[in-house]
Amino acid sequence: MNAVYEIQWTEYERGWGQRPDGKSYHVDKQTADKFIADYNETQPKDHVPDEYSQPGIPKLVEVSDELFKKVKKAKSVWTN
Repeated sequence: MNAVYEIQWTEYERGWGQRPDGKSYHVDKQTADKFIADYNETQPKDHVPDEYSQPGIPKLVEVSDELFKKVKKAKSVWTN
């Protein structure tokens, strides 16, 4: 079984609302959690930006052989 952690991302844009912003795949739960933490560190702390993405909860999913190989090699992969 080709299992990796998937995070579904949602983009929020002032005046436009929200929409899906792709998925990221991670080799393990710790890598997924660090990916979220690293992303959050890039966001402003003193205001809500006009546009940003919000992660969902990482979940274990089965993926194709091709995607599994990419994730294993890169540790994290973002797709649209």
